[in-house]
Amino acid sequence: MEKFKIIDGHCDTLTNLLDRPSTIDDPKNHVNIEKLIKGGVYIQFFAAWIGSKHKYGSPLQRGLKLIDRYNTMLAKNSRIVPILEWKDTKDIKDNQIGALLTVECGSILEGELANLRILHKLGVRLMTLTWNHRNEICDGILEANSKSGLSNLGISVIQEMNRLNMIIDVSHISVSGFWDVIEHSKDPIIASHSNAKALCPHVRNLDNDQILAISKVKGLIGINFYPTFLSSQNSCGIDEIIRHIEYIAGLGGIDIIGFGSDFDGIDKLPQDINGPQDFPKIINRLLQLNYLENDVKKICSENYLRILKTVLK
Repeated sequence: MEKFKIIDGHCDTLTNLLDRPSTIDDPKNHVNIEKLIKGGVYIQFFAAWIGSKHKYGSPLQRGLKLIDRYNTMLAKNSRIVPILEWKDTKDIKDNQIGALLTVECGSILEGELANLRILHKLGVRLMTLTWNHRNEICDGILEANSKSGLSNLGISVIQEMNRLNMIIDVSHISVSGFWDVIEHSKDPIIASHSNAKALCPHVRNLDNDQILAISKVKGLIGINFYPTFLSSQNSCGIDEIIRHIEYIAGLGGIDIIGFGSDFDGIDKLPQDINGPQDFPKIINRLLQLNYLENDVKKICSENYLRILKTVLK
């Protein structure tokens, strides 16, 4: 499996590190160092999930605590190295894992564009604009009645993220917001942990027009492993992950597929998938289905590397 390097575009392990608390060595987490290495993970995106203001208080303070936990993880583990620019992806040595810091929910900005620039200086290289509900940037996907898209601040955030070379993530965003981002972003966007609505009609999944739009802007969709987003049936496994890969690739092309596991952010997992150590099972299944090795490499990491090279200039 050494030739198949994995990039996983979304995990919520930082939440465990702060709230449990735990460390990146903790075997209870879906994601830990040994599991990442065993699974061939080359780069892991670590999300600072902001959550509800009613539960966690100030979104900015919550985010800063998560970022502090991320930096503590880096300081205590030389095998995890930060990715800040494209060139950093070439410096990851064997037995090391690249780490890319992300923020899940633009509420962290608390309505201030200056906070985006501060987050960039702190190492954040991707932001998921919303998390299901409304914030100052845009409505989330659960705000179904307003049919609202980007606010004026939201448009400014898109423009500033483009200027700062930050990746824009549209997972969780409202449908109107999605189309506003497509209109206003000059860089390719990603849906870091989202699946195909045609296969599983969950509100969090992407419809065909959205998949085609992401393909048109040369973006990326990270397949989410949450069973609720994979299938409306009671149980699912690797076959359902493959179904979403095949469907999205059939519609938008193999160049827009990646992984966005959502490990440590989901309360159940597909059968036979217990963490990043099981990525090789998915790779093996793709090869058994006669996927070309070059296409499997694209799914595993090369499509993400294209995004990183394009945006993290």
